[in-house]
Amino acid sequence: MTHPTFTFGNALSHYTKTGGPKGFLRAFAFTYAILSLISSAVSMALQWPVYKVYIRMITEGGDPVSYAQEIEAASMGSMLMSVLLMPVGILIWMVFEGASQRRYMRAEGFRLRIGADEWRLLVVGLIWVGLLIAAYIALIIAIIIPMVAGAVGGERGAIIGAAFAFLIFIAFFIAALYFVARLSAASALTVRDQQIRFFESWNVTREHGWTIVGAWVVLGLIMTLIAIVVYGVLAVAGIGLFAAIEPGFLQGDLSSDQVAAAFSNPVFWAPLAILLFLAVAFQAAFIHVSAGPAALAARNDPNWVGNPGIADEF
Repeated sequence: MTHPTFTFGNALSHYTKTGGPKGFLRAFAFTYAILSLISSAVSMALQWPVYKVYIRMITEGGDPVSYAQEIEAASMGSMLMSVLLMPVGILIWMVFEGASQRRYMRAEGFRLRIGADEWRLLVVGLIWVGLLIAAYIALIIAIIIPMVAGAVGGERGAIIGAAFAFLIFIAFFIAALYFVARLSAASALTVRDQQIRFFESWNVTREHGWTIVGAWVVLGLIMTLIAIVVYGVLAVAGIGLFAAIEPGFLQGDLSSDQVAAAFSNPVFWAPLAILLFLAVAFQAAFIHVSAGPAALAARNDPNWVGNPGIADEF
């Protein structure tokens, strides 16, 4: 397969230049959507006792305080079951991250599996979680310090402290985005070298950090515009279907039993499920596409023996 050079345009469109069997993105997106919706349906079924209490509270116009004990009791049971499902979500991330990176680094067709790549990627994911937790704690401390210091100076000091905290938040966000971009090739390098690689990404993405950030911004804007349209259609369709099943919905004259029955009616769920499936498939496609810039940086690593420049030299 060819190795396109690292440019902004190639970073944006790298998902189209991976080589390998055709139809990867479609298979990746649709399979991800199916598994995600199944997982979400199971999660919703486990959370349904909580939703029923909220539906009854809204339709009966009751005081939230009077439902607090009921909500707490239902939430405890649902939360326990949701925790048991957490490994399923991690497993889904592992297999799809592995499939995505093997496409970029080895030009493979779409295939889900649980092998050495996936377990190494799990370690990479855990490192990311640790860094995100540390960054979150650092951000909280960085914001609290000027706000507390400003509060000592009265109302004017509080305003100045809040302004400094806001500036710190913006600066922190920009810096974090850059650091994430510099470390974003970790998964690609791990699959490429068949060894856990994380901080090696810093050297691989040297001089490419802001280009990766720019590619993400453009891709994110495109996704946001499409998502607004997609979820707007979903909202309108959902309201329309609900009103068709229960005409009293628009007048706000429904009992909790009527709302629950409408939610469980196939006439409501069938068309909405199709639209939701397409929305999740689009999100899945974006996940793979947005991994392209970092993968391209990994493929253009001058120290990688698989780089065509090195092969030509020898």
